[in-house]
Amino acid sequence: MPTTVITGSTSGIGLEVAKGLAKKNHNLILVSRNLEKLEYTKSFISKENKIHCEIYQHDLSLVEDNISFYEKVSKRFKNIDYLINNVGAIYMNRQETSEGLEKTFSLNHMSYFILSKMFLKQKERLRIINVSSEAHRKINLNFEDLQNKKNYNGWYAYKKSKLANIYLTYELHRHLITTQSTVNCLHPGVVNTNFANDNSLHYKIMASIIKYFGISSSEGASTILYLVNNDDIKNASGLYFNKCIPQETSLVSYDEKCSKKLWDYSEKILSNYI
Repeated sequence: MPTTVITGSTSGIGLEVAKGLAKKNHNLILVSRNLEKLEYTKSFISKENKIHCEIYQHDLSLVEDNISFYEKVSKRFKNIDYLINNVGAIYMNRQETSEGLEKTFSLNHMSYFILSKMFLKQKERLRIINVSSEAHRKINLNFEDLQNKKNYNGWYAYKKSKLANIYLTYELHRHLITTQSTVNCLHPGVVNTNFANDNSLHYKIMASIIKYFGISSSEGASTILYLVNNDDIKNASGLYFNKCIPQETSLVSYDEKCSKKLWDYSEKILSNYI
């Protein structure tokens, strides 16, 4: 039975992925900051499926929590088979974590970077799936202001984080080329979930109007489930999928200098904690 880590797994796409993989007899490792939702999710999934499901309460916007989560899991499991980096949020007003990092960057990018890098310490093959978005298009990273301190715009900060997910995928693929491990990313679609609901009423209303025309969470989970379950692409790596089909990303996303620069910047942040 495969063992799969899913971040952001108590609602929306992450929950649908957890339910779908439980039906395929995956043992699940679920992480969220909300313990009550984690316990409910575990109870629901365990009731419906004969699998092992473990839950961990951590705030993945914090570097230390990502490290702690990894350390706990690695003590319990020698290897995992899949890491699904799905957690993400949009903050229309700039917020900093208690560690001093801008929250969109820290949650949407650094959690992917840290967990991918750490779980790849294992000896066995690991397949990593990063949830990005078509929102990555028509944006660049400002390497002089990766913490979004100047003229903060929540939507642009989110778009940059989704571009960062693609840079990470492509750079990580280059690191893995001589191994059996793989990494891919995807656009799940515009999904009608509780995404963006942590913002003010004005922004929640705007998001609700957009999501009204979106697809369901189960439809949004379909490409992730395809990447996990389809043996025909089990060796595919360094690709971006949209509706289960490999697709080209924005021109700037292929800039290796930028992806390496982001990698080095992320490494420097992580090095302060390990």
